[in-house]
Amino acid sequence: MSKISIKIKDWPFKRGEKAKLIWIGGPFKQNNKWVFYAYFRGDNSTRKAMLDWASIHFLSVDKYYTDGNLNNGEVLENQETIDINLNNVKAQYIERNWEVWGTGFRDKTKSKTFNFNKNGLLYTIPIIEVIRAVLAPDRFMLNRIVEMDTLENYFTYEIEQSKLSIHFTLQYEKNLLKSEKINHLAWILTNPKVFKMFNSIGKNMWEMQELKFDFLFNSFNIEARVERKEKYIRILEIVALRRKKINVEEVNIYHPSLEESVTTNETKKRSYFNKNIGSERELDSKADGAAKASEEINTLLISHEYEIMPKINKIKSGRKIRRNKEDENTKRYILENENLRTTADEGGEKLLKGLEFTSIANVKEKGELQEFIELLKLLEKRQAVRSVEIIIGELPEGKKGKRFSKLSDRITKRKYGIGKITMMDNEVCSLIEVEREDKALSMLLLKGNILVNWKKIYSIILLGLVDESGKWSNNAIYKIRQKGIDICRNKHIKRSIYDKEIHIYEKLI
Repeated sequence: MSKISIKIKDWPFKRGEKAKLIWIGGPFKQNNKWVFYAYFRGDNSTRKAMLDWASIHFLSVDKYYTDGNLNNGEVLENQETIDINLNNVKAQYIERNWEVWGTGFRDKTKSKTFNFNKNGLLYTIPIIEVIRAVLAPDRFMLNRIVEMDTLENYFTYEIEQSKLSIHFTLQYEKNLLKSEKINHLAWILTNPKVFKMFNSIGKNMWEMQELKFDFLFNSFNIEARVERKEKYIRILEIVALRRKKINVEEVNIYHPSLEESVTTNETKKRSYFNKNIGSERELDSKADGAAKASEEINTLLISHEYEIMPKINKIKSGRKIRRNKEDENTKRYILENENLRTTADEGGEKLLKGLEFTSIANVKEKGELQEFIELLKLLEKRQAVRSVEIIIGELPEGKKGKRFSKLSDRITKRKYGIGKITMMDNEVCSLIEVEREDKALSMLLLKGNILVNWKKIYSIILLGLVDESGKWSNNAIYKIRQKGIDICRNKHIKRSIYDKEIHIYEKLI
């Protein structure tokens, strides 16, 4: 199989011109996804390119790139690679204003590094390099690290004695079950300080809009490409992380794809075909996420070495039916492939990640959720209501709720709406509505205070809904009530929108 070429769609240099990567900026939100600026210096100019956040796996400072081809970076200068042991050396976080400049180009950004003093030498590492090479060495982990409380959309886990059990949902793609990815995940989950670092990054991005975290490693052995000047060593690229310790002996993994397949003579109900599959991919930062059918692009470019490798057990549970035959009743769907890719997410379907509210005035929706939006607009006019915000999203598949996550055509994703109503006394009420298609599914009303982690609450509720195949999960509701939140079901009544608004408002106050 030929190597897939990964290219920037709008490369700002001439064909054949080598451009040196001189700086990687911090992530920021653009059109509901995380992006960053990469700064390149060519023969006669300096330019910046906006890329998806996960594209940093292809980039290393002081490497040269040609024609926007990111997976063929070259080291042209005489740079050395050395082993560095920073075990138990205290890190100092340094932040200062930074200016990237060149002929006809000047841009202000920030330099954020961890500095280490050891044996009279000063080592400096950009914090983005710690994220890229150490904490999140593949694009799935990179996309999760800037989110807050979304790992539970992909798996739950427990550690008992010397065994780690990870129960993956359908949202965690089958191609991520490779041993190197499972080992890295196990390393994070079984080292509390590492897990704390990982979680703090997303928390700080969402709460403070700032890329910042504490360096908590006790053991930090790396091999790195460096630039050396007298008693100063600048780490340009971490190429290997050594002596990682996974604190369990066995890892049991459970995933829906591990179910035993049984072939049947029944015909397929639908069949999918890919078009225009080639060996070159263009990364487009304007795209809204990778296609579900996209192949995995290998971004695991850094070597991770472990003290002891745990035994990985893939546990089969349940059975699934495989239909191979087709007939005239099999519906055919063509999956268009225009060779455009984004590294915004592995798999690309929208998940319960980084749940973001928007003003109710900015939302237009047709279908069942249209009345829900009109209801919220009426509530917004009440004197006791300070503000009303809304999320419109698509249900995830959960562990076993794949069927309910789509409408009856089995293709269209089922949508949900969440209205967050903040009252004048700072009490927060949330209304949750889901496209029903005549199903007897009530609207949920939740009441708590402004300090509640509402994003986590919504994830528990909606994942419970799909896992119960379209019923509000009593277990999820019990968990939420334990957190001091009141929940009540509101049956849909055949009355005018104004009567419904009065009925809801009386419960809010």
